[in-house]
Amino acid sequence: MNIVYFHRTQAKGVEGVHIGEIVKAFRRLGHQVTLVSPVGERLGDETVKSGAASAPGLKERLFRFVSHHLPEFIFELAEMGYNLQALRQTRRHVNMAQVDMIFERYAIFSIIGAYLSKKWGKPLIVEVNYTSCSPLVRRRSALLKPLARRVDRYIFNQATGLAAVSSHLKQHLIDTYGIPPEKIVVLPNAADPDVFDMNRITRIPLPGATGKIIGFVGGFYPWHGLEMLLEAFRIVAAKVSAAQLLLVGDGPMMPAIRQKVHEYRLDDRVILTGKVAHPELPGYIANFDIGIMPDSNDYGSPMKIFEYMAMGKPVVVPDYPPLLDVVQDGQEGRVFRARNVHEMADCLTMLLTDTAAYARMAAQARRKIVTQHNWLDNAKAILDLAGKRST
Repeated sequence: MNIVYFHRTQAKGVEGVHIGEIVKAFRRLGHQVTLVSPVGERLGDETVKSGAASAPGLKERLFRFVSHHLPEFIFELAEMGYNLQALRQTRRHVNMAQVDMIFERYAIFSIIGAYLSKKWGKPLIVEVNYTSCSPLVRRRSALLKPLARRVDRYIFNQATGLAAVSSHLKQHLIDTYGIPPEKIVVLPNAADPDVFDMNRITRIPLPGATGKIIGFVGGFYPWHGLEMLLEAFRIVAAKVSAAQLLLVGDGPMMPAIRQKVHEYRLDDRVILTGKVAHPELPGYIANFDIGIMPDSNDYGSPMKIFEYMAMGKPVVVPDYPPLLDVVQDGQEGRVFRARNVHEMADCLTMLLTDTAAYARMAAQARRKIVTQHNWLDNAKAILDLAGKRST
C-alpha cells in the first residue's frame, strides 16, 4: 500500500517522535510512505529515510519564524495559505494513481488531506490530538474561531475514519461535531517495547543517584506541574529516607525549579540532568524506580507515560481521562486526584514501600505496552480503520 502522510509541524520533540514512529511502523508492515510537510522528510535531527540530515533550509527557517513571531491573526492566515504549499509539494512528489490511503495529523485550518481525499476518491484517516475547541497553550484569535470550527467539521466529516488519542477527544468529536461513534477509534500514544526495554538498555550512570528514584521526563513548563511534584516529593522525602527525585529535561521553569529545590532543602535529593535527546532517554529512564506525570490535561495522551511503562516502571498519574484510558489504579501504577499534592505523595510513598505491589504493577506496566500500546499495533489499527471504513 502507498500512503501519503500530511503533517504541518516542524517535526521536533514529541511531535517528531510520534510522526517518525508511525512512519517506521507503516514501513515495517511493508507499506510505502511519502511525507508532505513544511520540513519534508525531516524528523528532528534525522530523516526517516536513510542518509544524513541536512541543515535547516530557507523554507524551514521561514516556517519557524512565522510560527514564533507573527501576530496570531496573521499566523492563522499563513496556516490557511500553507494548504497551497502542501498542494504544490504533492503535485511534485506524489503520483495520485499510486496512492492507496491518505493519513493526516490534524492541524487547525489544514484541509489538504480532506480536499485530496475527495478529489482522488482515496480513504483518509485523520489523527486527532486536539481540535480548534481545545484549550491549547497557544492563544488563538477569537475572530477566526467560528471559521476554524466550520473547517473542523468539514475535515472530520470528509475523513473516512478518525484516530482520536483519548476517549475524551472521541466524545468531543461526537458531541461537538456530530461524528458517528463507529467512525472513531481511540488510539492513545505508544512506545516501542524493543527500544524501551530494560534487558537491552545500558543504564546511564548518574552521580548521586543511589536511592529509590522517582523520575520525570519532559519540558519544564507550567502545565507539567513540576512545582506540585516538588511539594509532593518534600512529603515523600520526609517519610522515605532513600527516596530521590530525578528530573530529566529543561525549559523556562528551570530557574524556578532550582530555587524551589534549594528552598525545600532538597539539594542532595533532587537530580537535574538538563535536556536529553530522545534516543538517550531509555538509558536515563533505566535509573527510575517510578515514573511520574505530575499534571496533564483532559484531551492529550502524554508519550512519557508509555515509555516509562515499556521500561517496566509503574507510573503515578493524575485522573485525567486520557491517562485513565491507559492506567488503572493498582494495576499499572497509582492514580491520584488531579492537582492533589497529598494524594500524589501518598501514591509515591506506597509504591516505594510496598515491594510486592510494586513488582506486580511493574510487570503489568510492561505487559500493557507489549500487548496493546505499541507503535506497530497503532499502525495496524489505523490501516484496519481505513480498510473497514472504505469498504
